[in-house]
Amino acid sequence: MTLKDIIERILLSRRDLTRDKVRRMIEEKKTPVQGFFTDEAAARMVASDLKVEIPTEPLQPTLEIKNLISGLNDVTIIGRVIAVYPTRTFTRQDLTEGRIARLLMADRSGTLKVVLWDEKVISVENEEIKQGRIVKLSHGYTRTGLDGKLELHVGSRTGIQVRLPAADESAYPPVTHPLKEVEEQQEG
Repeated sequence: MTLKDIIERILLSRRDLTRDKVRRMIEEKKTPVQGFFTDEAAARMVASDLKVEIPTEPLQPTLEIKNLISGLNDVTIIGRVIAVYPTRTFTRQDLTEGRIARLLMADRSGTLKVVLWDEKVISVENEEIKQGRIVKLSHGYTRTGLDGKLELHVGSRTGIQVRLPAADESAYPPVTHPLKEVEEQQEG
């Protein structure tokens, strides 16, 4: 929603205000933080203060999986977790212990392996990240894995958001092939 749309919505809900008064209120919100708020963000804050509901737009990922390439350093994706693999621990060359977890995520354009490192593994262990959930990963980096396929790596600077209220469930592929236990497999 644009600044103009937000102002219009405020004016429709609050007939006691003028356009100039609303613009002054927006500027007053921006003044103390000197350039940290956009006009739209300040207008949303004014609307909130005035108890005027401004709808949020559906969450859209900035990149689709099919458009990712190796070597990107600031990647944000949203996708459905298709599979979660067990966490592992390992010893680094400096003899410190590290932890790793792997996921398979998908959006409508494709699938992607995701590698979580160290403290980010906790999201898998406490089941915040689990099969079927839509997850947003911010500020990850891509590289080619040992199998030659693209991977997204989630390290200390990566943000993980697992409860996305504006995410449209139907925009992401469902988990169609649940994992089966070895005993459930049939020959062939």
